[in-house]
Amino acid sequence: MRLIAAIPLTVSCLLCFFATSSGQAPRPPIKVGLLLPYTGVIAINGQETSKGVEFYFAKNGNKAGGREIQLIKEDDEAKPDVGLTKTRKLVERDRVDVLVGPVHSGVALAIRDYVHGQSIPLIVPVAFTRDLTAPGKASPWLFRVVETTDQGNFAMGTWVFKKTPYRKIVIMASDFVAGRHSVEAFNAAFRAAGGEIVKEIYAPLNTPDFAPYMAQVAGLTADAVYAWFAGTDSIRFVKAYKEYGLAGKLPLLAYNTLTDDVLLPTLGDSALGIITVGHYSAALDTPESRTFVREYEARYNAWPTRYVELGYVSAQLIGAAVETLKGEVSDKAAFRDAIRNAATKIQPPRGPIRFDRYQQVITDVYVMKVERQGNRLVNAIVDRIPSTSQEESWKWWNK
Repeated sequence: MRLIAAIPLTVSCLLCFFATSSGQAPRPPIKVGLLLPYTGVIAINGQETSKGVEFYFAKNGNKAGGREIQLIKEDDEAKPDVGLTKTRKLVERDRVDVLVGPVHSGVALAIRDYVHGQSIPLIVPVAFTRDLTAPGKASPWLFRVVETTDQGNFAMGTWVFKKTPYRKIVIMASDFVAGRHSVEAFNAAFRAAGGEIVKEIYAPLNTPDFAPYMAQVAGLTADAVYAWFAGTDSIRFVKAYKEYGLAGKLPLLAYNTLTDDVLLPTLGDSALGIITVGHYSAALDTPESRTFVREYEARYNAWPTRYVELGYVSAQLIGAAVETLKGEVSDKAAFRDAIRNAATKIQPPRGPIRFDRYQQVITDVYVMKVERQGNRLVNAIVDRIPSTSQEESWKWWNK
């Protein structure tokens, strides 16, 4: 009787053994660490980027390569020291397989050496300091899907000279690294094409009142203004530009942080007519973008911003790489190479991308103009500048 009673248990154990041996046992989830500013002065940028990552995986059932995808979020607060601490936590305690982040360039530079030393893939969606993918800092473990401070701005300098009648430009920008690097790139290309920079005006971050800076512009002989501001500075700057009467005298050109989609409802009609350059607008009329916008709007009741697109593309790379590897990501080098190779296989909303030899994205950028379409302000596409690269801009600053 004892022998007979033991048979069901033995059969059950054998079935478990064969199920495990045949690969039917569930594998643990693939862990994706999100290192983004969820609080603080640029929290909206981090939150929008996070939405892009979450949206991609949610629409794919939070699975890739037959395995569950688990997102682990950490708030870097846009502080380099906090970012490094949180990165260590994600890698050493949470054992993430891949990292996405950050937004702040200072955080990106602070975690670069640690990520490189740990040999873990990092996809940078927003932080755009030129230094991160320059030869001195580039790492085979680090990929970036946003253009550098130079890429879009350098291309825009050439575009403005070739495609507009403007020959004399006033520069206005935030007085910190991102602002200065961006307008330096525009300056270099615009001057190389034959243009003249009449004056450069820099305002501190979080400038409460732009009136004194507007007064400096009013008396200048120029054709247009090229600006770089972001966040609340963008709102104050654009509104002051309109209130001071400059909008009707000097056309305003800028990098797209000035008229981010997330800012347009607050900027209101003050933003109308501003021309900017950047990698994406939800107004882009292509099949990939239309599908992306339609599906995102159905889920969030809002159009995706440039930050959502950056997070989404980061997730696309991870998803495609995991699918290629059939969920086997324990070999870090193979996972890294699969991410790199995925760039030409995915279909980003912005259009095709590829990586250069330093894992910096080569991407089209778009010239946009703020228009009202129905009851919505949008960055309408005016022109496309194809295949911008960081190496093109090195012609000037690498000297």
